[in-house]
Amino acid sequence: MELDFRKLYVTKLFDFSKEDEELIFEIYDHLSAIYDISVIDIENSPYDQFKSHYVDFLQEPKLCYSITNKRNTSTFYLFIVNLIGTSIRGARTTDKYDSLELWGLKETHEDYGFISINKKKLADRIAGIFSRFNINSKENRDFKDFYVLGSDPYKTMAFLTSQRKVTIKSISDEDFNLQIKNNIIGLRIPKAMRVDNALMISKFFEEI
Repeated sequence: MELDFRKLYVTKLFDFSKEDEELIFEIYDHLSAIYDISVIDIENSPYDQFKSHYVDFLQEPKLCYSITNKRNTSTFYLFIVNLIGTSIRGARTTDKYDSLELWGLKETHEDYGFISINKKKLADRIAGIFSRFNINSKENRDFKDFYVLGSDPYKTMAFLTSQRKVTIKSISDEDFNLQIKNNIIGLRIPKAMRVDNALMISKFFEEI
């Protein structure tokens, strides 16, 4: 990694511990070996369009990477998000972050309305709690292990092409949360920030 990267973004890293800084640079190094990557202001990403009108002050994106594959055919955004813990009464436990997660966003050319996709857990299958919400069709039987909620069934099925189903199935973290809001796809991995999660999210968005 070039030294000027550290100098240029030193003001963006003052909130992080030394260990987190090293992990952030390690993630950057791994991604820059595969993609064209740059750090951008969050305001220049689709984050404001994607986030809910309700602002969750316990979730705050701290860094944003704009990432493009080497063939220049796919561009997406990777966020390092600061999550603040709360006490049992809802008060903040600390002014510092409790954990860092990786989220990703990608813009598409189509409007798919609202879609939410999660992997079903064993308890969900036993209870059958998803049956009345899940979008089922003959074309969707190969996706029966996923909870799919869509505001428009036709737009949802238009999004779930055969190739996209394969790509979603390839997400190795079973706790992922995938949401589509109009023309923006969002993927959250609710686990502590790691290099392999950054690579997994990036591969997903390159293929989706």
